[in-house]
Amino acid sequence: MKEETVSKTIMERVKNTMINTVNYTKIGQKEGEKKQVTGKLIDLTLVEDGDLCVIDFDINKKLSIEKTDKRRQNIIDNILPANVGLVKTAHGGLHAYCNRDGYTLPSNRCVKCIVLDNIEIDIFGQMIKYKEHGGMEQKELVQNRVVGPNSSFRETKNNKRETLKYEAVNDWANMTHLVSLREILDSWNVDIEIPFKDYVDKVNMREFGWQVTEEGTIDRMNDEIAQACVNGLKNLEIHNYPQPINMEVSLLSVFSGIYGITNEQIRAEGMKNIRQFNKLTANAEKNYGEASFSGERKPNPWILTKILRNHNKDYYEQIIKPLLKQNYEVKKQQKISDIVQQIEKHEIDLKDPFT
Repeated sequence: MKEETVSKTIMERVKNTMINTVNYTKIGQKEGEKKQVTGKLIDLTLVEDGDLCVIDFDINKKLSIEKTDKRRQNIIDNILPANVGLVKTAHGGLHAYCNRDGYTLPSNRCVKCIVLDNIEIDIFGQMIKYKEHGGMEQKELVQNRVVGPNSSFRETKNNKRETLKYEAVNDWANMTHLVSLREILDSWNVDIEIPFKDYVDKVNMREFGWQVTEEGTIDRMNDEIAQACVNGLKNLEIHNYPQPINMEVSLLSVFSGIYGITNEQIRAEGMKNIRQFNKLTANAEKNYGEASFSGERKPNPWILTKILRNHNKDYYEQIIKPLLKQNYEVKKQQKISDIVQQIEKHEIDLKDPFT
C-alpha cells in the first residue's frame, strides 16, 4: 500500500463516505428530508483508496451483558493486534477496522470466516464497486454500509423501547497505519483468499482449522499437534522482516508460534530447532533476541500450522492436516456430549412435541 494511504486517519478516509441515519433507525437520510439525525453509515464502496475493511465480531445476543463484555475484551486482548480501529456495536459486538492490503475477498460483505455458537466473524470490504446485470457492469454503485461510531438506534425488546449505541473503543477517528487483514487472518489460521466458487465449495471443509474459542481467545494446542509442528520446522529459510506468512517465514512468526506451546519440553525443543535445522538470514541472526522478546508477548501456536502449510506443504498434508481434522472431530464430539449432558441434566424429553 502507498504510504500516502496508510498514513491517513480513518476519519480522513471515510469523511466523504458517510450517510446520515435518521430517527434512531439504520435508514439513510434521503435528499431534502428533514428528520432528526441520530447516526452515520459508512459506505465502504465510497472509500477512495478501496482498501479499508471491517471485521465484524457478532457476539450471541442471548448472552448476559457481563459475558458479552468479557468476550469482547477477550477479542481485543487476545486475537487482535493494537493497530486496528475499534467500535463497540449496539449489541455489544465489535467492529475492527483494518487494511485489506490487496487481500482478495470472495465478495463485498458478510464474508464469514469463523462461525461458533457464541461468536460469528464476518468481513466487509470493497471488492465489487459497481452492480452487474446480464454480465455487464452498470453505473450504479454497490452499497456496502456499516454503522459508524456515535450512532444510536432504537428497538423494542420485551415490550420496552431501548436506545442502543455504536461507540468508539479506542481513538478510532485518528488511527493510522492500520494492520493488514492478512496478518489478522494468518494469526487465526484462516485463509479465505480463494476464488468465490472454491470458497463456496470449501466453506464446510475448513472449519477444522479455526482456532478461536467461544470465549474469544486462542485455543490451546494439544501436545500431539505441538510436537508435530516442532518436528516440521526444518529446512526453512527464516527472515527477519515480518512479511505475510504465505510469502516467507519470519523469525517473529516462528517465535510467536513456539511461545504459544504450553508444554515446556516441546517448547524448548522448538527453540533449539530454530537455529539447528533452519537457515537464518544475517538480519534474522542480528535481531534474534528482539524477535524472541516480541514473539513472547503475542504467543499463538497455530501460526506454526500456517507456516508449515505454506512452506513445508508435503509435511503439512501428510502429518499436520490429519491431526487438525482429528482435533476438530474430538472437539465436535465433546460439544455433542456436553449438549447431551445438558439435556439429561434438565430432563428434557426430546419426544415431547412441545419441548
